[in-house]
Formats: sequence, structure tokens, C-alpha cells
Amino acid sequence: MQTVVLSLSDHLYSQLQRAAALLRQPPEAIIALSLTHTLTPLLEEVPVQYQEAVFPLLQMDDAELQSEMAQVFPPQLWSEYEALLDKKKADTLTVEEEKRLKALKGEADVLMLRRGYAAVLLKRRGYRLPSAQELERAN
Repeated sequence: MQTVVLSLSDHLYSQLQRAAALLRQPPEAIIALSLTHTLTPLLEEVPVQYQEAVFPLLQMDDAELQSEMAQVFPPQLWSEYEALLDKKKADTLTVEEEKRLKALKGEADVLMLRRGYAAVLLKRRGYRLPSAQELERAN
């Protein structure tokens, strides 16, 4: 366990004291609980191969994160990806086609991970995220 010294405004300290009294907890427990719910998810929780792609999201403002969440895999690349998958099922791919399929899968993975991480960051900032049904209706 580590000790941290904080300087709080009188107003914030008063709020902390009231919350602690209402919850019958020491102020330290209220602070620890608040941090647990508000700290940005650690980059270490992201697989190493994707950390470089995800790291810039930590610096984004809300509008940029919302834009990131709205990103979609380009339809022409999705068609190419599906065609390569279909060919792989029916036949064997050339070495170049295997490389291309792997690259497209990597791009799709990065896109989905960035979208998901942007959603987590926005949720932690107090935004309500759309439900699965809302997302389906939007497409």
C-alpha cells in the first residue's frame, strides 16, 4: 500500500467529509473508491502489439473520442477481407494473399480496439454509450 498526500480546496474537502460521514467510511476509503471508478484504464491492459495504436486516445478530448468511436472499416477493405476469407475456405491462398489477409485482420483489430477503448474512456468521463440496439439501428 502506498500513501499519497493531497491538497484539496476547502469546498472539496467539505464534500469529502460529508460523503464519508454519510457512507460511514473514512475519507481515505472514499478517495480510493472514487479513483477506482474514475482512473483511465491502464495501457498495460491492452495487448502489447496494440499499445502504440491505442496510446494516442489517452490525449484525445471528448469530441475526438466520439469521432474515434464512429470509425468504420472501409467497405472496400471489408469486401477484400471477406473475399480472401472465402477463398481461404474454398482453396488455399498464395503467400501474398495470406500476408494481405493478415494485414487486413490487423487493421480491423486495431480499429475495433481503438473504438472500444474510446468508448471506455468516454464512459469514464460520464457519457452514456449507445446500446447494442441503438447501434444496430444506426447502421
